[in-house]
Amino acid sequence: MGGQFVAHPDDLIEHEVRVVAGRADHPVLDGVAPAVRLTTEQYWVQTDAGCDVLATTTHAVREGAAWHEPVTVPAVWTRRWGAGRVFACTLGHTVETLGDPWVSRVVEQGMVWAARRSG
Repeated sequence: MGGQFVAHPDDLIEHEVRVVAGRADHPVLDGVAPAVRLTTEQYWVQTDAGCDVLATTTHAVREGAAWHEPVTVPAVWTRRWGAGRVFACTLGHTVETLGDPWVSRVVEQGMVWAARRSG
């Protein structure tokens, strides 16, 4: 909810995911480093203004790419919807990626955050 998949321009690619400045205090990000480098699919998604983007990734310009400058897109976000909570994470295409301590911690904490009723 609040996000739409656009593409993953390359297959498995090494890239960085960075915590958004000023969002490191969010419970989903508790105890994680400000950035992580992963080799996995780098998703290109769009979100709407109702989302709280917590981490992003930047698609570099590559030979043959349709875009002509780096494009930064959300990788982790939350939102509130009525009394509910939504957590989204574009990371985790492979078992190895899910086993990365940064990713597994964010996913676990995101699920716990989403399971709590908004108040």
